[in-house]
Amino acid sequence: MDHWFSLKKLLSIYLNPITVTLELVFLGVVLIGLASRKPRKPLGPKMTRLRAHLGDLGVFLVILGILTLFLSSIDPVANALALHLERQHPPLEERNGVPVVPETPAAIVVLAGGQLNVPDKPVLSRLTRQALGRVVGAADLWKHFPDAKFIVTGHPDETSAMRAVAERLGVKSDRIIEETESRDTKDHPRKLGPLLGDSPFLLVTSATHMPRAAALFEAAGYSPILAPVDFLIWPTPGVYDPYRPGMLIPRVFNLELTSTSLHEIGGIAWSRWKGEVE
Repeated sequence: MDHWFSLKKLLSIYLNPITVTLELVFLGVVLIGLASRKPRKPLGPKMTRLRAHLGDLGVFLVILGILTLFLSSIDPVANALALHLERQHPPLEERNGVPVVPETPAAIVVLAGGQLNVPDKPVLSRLTRQALGRVVGAADLWKHFPDAKFIVTGHPDETSAMRAVAERLGVKSDRIIEETESRDTKDHPRKLGPLLGDSPFLLVTSATHMPRAAALFEAAGYSPILAPVDFLIWPTPGVYDPYRPGMLIPRVFNLELTSTSLHEIGGIAWSRWKGEVE
């Protein structure tokens, strides 16, 4: 068992605004409760001061938790975090609707992004929003390079769902290859070696995920043609929905956006700490 892998996954669970908020508020309420509890016997001056400090700390943690939730759910914070990631690798340039690439790719590699693959679920509903965006973007690119291999990589349940969606979108079944041993972004470069060789290939993943994916592939000695898709904020933050409230009004979507961005930023920091990327 890879203990570092398990630790990273555990940390990633807690690196999201809702979890952080609940932990801060819970701890704050506990401290306030301890400080306000009536003692059974009179306390000395030191203990009295300690209880007062605990109560003050509890109030501070509750306020900090609520502030964390508020900041994470407003446009300026969520958009800034996502744009920081998305602007690092812009989408492929297009001319007359055709993507411009330095050389014709021999393969299109699509990184997994989660699946909802259960019996009787419609084909186009078997992937998470991120994964569906990646497959849709990759399928559109494949139509310009139909001789390229269409490689989906991830857990077997993910690749199975990705194959089904890609086929529904017009990718020929005999061009699709499933790489099913990867469990994490760092696994993809190592597991894909036998399938890629030295041939040029397009690397397709969500724009927020591309900085980490590109760094890991380049650290493994590859020079992929980066084709980020599933852009949410790029090229600039702004109000795209006329029914959306003001930018300082908390929104659930922003919590997801902040959580996704923090997950990627934390993943990059982890890879640097582990020496997986420079």
